[in-house]
Amino acid sequence: MSSTNETVEVANRFLAVRVGLGLSQQAFADALNISLRTEQNYERGDRRLSAEVLLALAKVYSIDPLWVLEGPEEAPRYLASAGNRQDNWAKAMRVVMSAVARSEKKVTGDQLYEWVLAVYRFYTENASGKGAESLVRSLIGGKGL
Repeated sequence: MSSTNETVEVANRFLAVRVGLGLSQQAFADALNISLRTEQNYERGDRRLSAEVLLALAKVYSIDPLWVLEGPEEAPRYLASAGNRQDNWAKAMRVVMSAVARSEKKVTGDQLYEWVLAVYRFYTENASGKGAESLVRSLIGGKGL
């Protein structure tokens, strides 16, 4: 995360999801397929949320990943209440993962996280999707979509 304040805000939103669902840390960790220690590190802001955990939050609990990262609301924003954002998230993951596979590049979790988030934002802000290929090509390189 770029700042301590941002880290705390993301950690608080991650915690808000668990508390809102009424789950223990262990149950929440199990559902997200992460260790209890990792879950606790996320809640304290000691560790940056991975792209995989954001995907799990979207798949398992229909939480809007952009809300987790940027807010601003205190209560969790669900994908169903965010219009077509659920489709945008799935499309962003599919496009990025496909482009990465075609590129045959080794990528870090942080790179994957940043790329999926950038493409998700793009699709959320650009209903036509025009220009997505250029964005993916600039992020990952290679042939894009």
